[in-house]
Amino acid sequence: MSHQIVEERTYTIPFYPKLNSIPRTKRAQRAVKMVRDFVMKHMKVEDVWISQDVNEEIFKRGMQKPPRKITIRAEKADDDVVAIYLSGIRPEDYFKSDGVPVATRPSEEEIDLEEEDFVEEEE
Repeated sequence: MSHQIVEERTYTIPFYPKLNSIPRTKRAQRAVKMVRDFVMKHMKVEDVWISQDVNEEIFKRGMQKPPRKITIRAEKADDDVVAIYLSGIRPEDYFKSDGVPVATRPSEEEIDLEEEDFVEEEE
């Protein structure tokens, strides 16, 4: 079962003035729902997947002050599931590491050298 991208669109979703009538402590949660509803309406699908970067962008200034608008990229797959990403980030970048080296197990030679250094320090 392969997932091929059938359609890709870029949207700018305005949150205000609709969020001004919402209680301050619920504005970011409502903004996420607005993104989901907007994409469901315009792409005519039921399943929407929102990436973590979109969620973090909405909550960046806290739950009481979401951004006034957000620009997203919606990708519709052949199984009618839409994935939502920030417009400036490619999906390949989500799976790349940030340059942090992966911890590797030390070799036996390195362990032996550490033990010798430890014995010399005790004497």
